[in-house]
Amino acid sequence: MILALYSALGVEVAARSAGESAWASSDGGALESIVDLIERALAELHAQPKDVSLVGVCTGPGSFTGLRIGVAFAKSFAQARGLPIVGVSSYDIEALGMPDAPLVTVARGKPGYYYARITARDEAPRFVQGDRATIEQAAGCTSPTARVVGPDFTEKKPGAAALAVARLAQQAFERDPHHAWTDVAIDYGQRPNAVVNWERRRAQAPGGPAVLPREPKIR
Repeated sequence: MILALYSALGVEVAARSAGESAWASSDGGALESIVDLIERALAELHAQPKDVSLVGVCTGPGSFTGLRIGVAFAKSFAQARGLPIVGVSSYDIEALGMPDAPLVTVARGKPGYYYARITARDEAPRFVQGDRATIEQAAGCTSPTARVVGPDFTEKKPGAAALAVARLAQQAFERDPHHAWTDVAIDYGQRPNAVVNWERRRAQAPGGPAVLPREPKIR
């Protein structure tokens, strides 16, 4: 039984076992809805939390608050039960089932601001962030022009993101069963404010290091 959580944009939970799957979603906050969604998804498969043997969770990029709540809950759930847990990238969720490169997979942060991974043939992935025009311009720089998939660029059915997390987590676990909660980290798409503020405090000391930019345009 796989339990999958997605909170990068909205909240979705999926349960999957023996070829059967169920999902539940909410437009509300992760903190208020995540437990109820888990109970609903498991109940549809006549299962309980004790039946879960693998946890999958989206690690971002996406909503800062949503990711923190979703990942923290998933890690706590896995740690308390001694279960393996697999972190799944928002980019891989959007790329699942899509044609080969060139492809731009998008995750949305704050409204109107996006993080994107550009996968072109025979090239290492590149990353860009910015408004819609920035993402579309980056897609146009590939040859041929890359297809853009992700929030606000393409439409995904409710529950599809959580079901993708479940599928990708299962695939990763089958390749390597050694996945611990300590290995799961959030990808915010950029450096968190807390890190930048800490660097600024260090920089104020004599000879302190320079502060790195918070939002690199391309990396």
